Amino acid sequence: MLGCFRFQSIFLLCCILLLQSSAGVAAFQFPSSEKMPRTRMKSSPSNQGTNESYSVQTRNPLRLLVLRLGLTELAWTSPLNYQKKEGTYDCAYCGQKLFDTTSKYDSRSGWPSFWRTIEEEALSYKMEMDGRLECQCGRCSSHLGHVFLDGPRQTDVPQELLEASPASDPRSKRENARLPRFCINGASLKVDEKASSSTN
Repeated sequence: MLGCFRFQSIFLLCCILLLQSSAGVAAFQFPSSEKMPRTRMKSSPSNQGTNESYSVQTRNPLRLLVLRLGLTELAWTSPLNYQKKEGTYDCAYCGQKLFDTTSKYDSRSGWPSFWRTIEEEALSYKMEMDGRLECQCGRCSSHLGHVFLDGPRQTDVPQELLEASPASDPRSKRENARLPRFCINGASLKVDEKASSSTN
C-alpha cells in the first residue's frame, strides 16, 4: 500500500514538473509573491455554443491535474466526502454551479457523489473508450468525474426534487431503474455556502 502511494506521489510530482517546463502552459505556474491578474478565457464553440467568458478560479496544481488533464484523486482523500453544510458545489476552474446539497448523498465510493445536477446543461458528457461516461463542466469542459447508473432508488429521494431534476441528466431506460450517481473528484469542486443562504 505504501509503495503504491509513493508511486502515485512521484507520478504527480513528475506531471507537475513536466507541465511547468512546457511552453505555453502558464496556468500551471506557481504564483509569485506579486499580485497576478486573473486569467480571462473565452469559451470555445464546442462548449454548447456559449460565448460567455469566465475567470480561472484556481492555480492549485492538484486541482489543475484533475480538471485539465483528467487525473483521478485518490479515494477517501477529499474533505467534501464529509461536507454537511448547505450550499452549492461549483466548478473549481470556472465557478459554474453544478450541484447543490439536496442532491448529495453518501455512495460509499470514496468520492463525493450526487444524484442530480443543479440545472439543465450544467454538465456535458463524453463516452470514454472503456465504456465509462465522463462528466465535464458545461461551461469550461473541465473534467469532473464519471456518471454511473447505480445511484439511489427513486423511492429513496424526495419526490418533488426527483420531478424537478433536469432532463439532461443521464437516465436508464428501464422502468424503476436507479438514479444516476455523479461520482465527482473533490478537487474539481468548490463549495459556495453563501448560495443557499441567499436563496432562502
